[in-house]
Amino acid sequence: MKFNLINISIFLFALDFLLLILLGKTYTKFLVISPYFYGHDIVLLLASLIPLINYNKYKNRIKSIEILFFLAFIYLIISLFNKEFEIDNKWYYVFRQFMIFGYAMIVYVIVKHLYPIKKESYYFIISIGLFGFLCLAVQILFVIYYYFSKGQHPLFERNYYSPIIIMGLFVFASYALTQVKNPYLKLLFSAFNFFIALSTGHDSVYLSLVIIYFSYFFLIGTKRIRIILLIALLSIIVLVMIYIPSFTDVNMQWRVMFWKDCLRRLSNNFFIFGEGFAVPYASSETVVELNDLMLSHGHNIEITGDEKFLSAPHNSFLSMFIHLGILPILLLLYPIIKPLCYKGFVKDKEYIFLFVSLIGMSVFCFFNVILELPHSSSIFWVVYFVLIMKSNK
Repeated sequence: MKFNLINISIFLFALDFLLLILLGKTYTKFLVISPYFYGHDIVLLLASLIPLINYNKYKNRIKSIEILFFLAFIYLIISLFNKEFEIDNKWYYVFRQFMIFGYAMIVYVIVKHLYPIKKESYYFIISIGLFGFLCLAVQILFVIYYYFSKGQHPLFERNYYSPIIIMGLFVFASYALTQVKNPYLKLLFSAFNFFIALSTGHDSVYLSLVIIYFSYFFLIGTKRIRIILLIALLSIIVLVMIYIPSFTDVNMQWRVMFWKDCLRRLSNNFFIFGEGFAVPYASSETVVELNDLMLSHGHNIEITGDEKFLSAPHNSFLSMFIHLGILPILLLLYPIIKPLCYKGFVKDKEYIFLFVSLIGMSVFCFFNVILELPHSSSIFWVVYFVLIMKSNK
């Protein structure tokens, strides 16, 4: 019976990822129980129910993460019953913002329970690699369909099939670099994956892939190669800032203006305390400045009404800082130190695969709203937790 129950959890977890790939926002925005539970939420919660029933607090613990989750839960309770800050639909916005940690909590429960089964990380590594391959395959089919149905190439525009596809391209890039032995095939897969990534129309996607390639060769390279790579990376960053308009255009200006406001608020709280949940992501003055900036450049994009509780600063880590403060979020970095200190780190292909995948996804999260939303946050946490649990074996 126990084995069958575990299989049900595995099936639901795999089904959730499959639906995220094939249905995307149609799946994550399908409201099942108003106003809180959508299709993705229901399946993910059901997948975590069995592990929660059989929860073993002693196996595969990541104590720093559990402390972070505890702090997030405390902020959740305070936010729910804070009478100084009352708005319409307050509880909805509290839980909506809390899910930046809520999705991580659910995935942690699932991975913690499933990780010890059979060969520990082996099946997770294979499954994550398969996820990347499936995302690439779906995007290839979509690119072909787009070309023949519309008679034009889909490159350099927002033509990805579903949001999680982008995360899958990072995973596939990392898998090809670390798991493919033939150097020519490694180069071919990497180049082809980058070409398909051009159909996403995200400059931050291209940047994330470049950082993945850089990180891989930096980790396996000699000291001389690492110095050369650092010089090359710095040169590329300077050239990008000078010659690629999208890294200095109105969208980037909007981000920088938003980020400055977030940092100012954090400094007011001594970078230690957060503001909890159901709080505006930007101050009223900054909202006016952001709207004026977009309108002055001909973009009819404004933050109005309750959108100030939903329009995050396009940097998932800054969103975390706003909610809990900077110091608590450093608990996310602490568990990564152990894998990096592992002597055989650069010789272990599984470690490098997970690590460079996480780096690529983190870069993308740094410029976009990812961990706050259900569309593609799950894979980030799966890779993160498997990497740490593998180092704790």
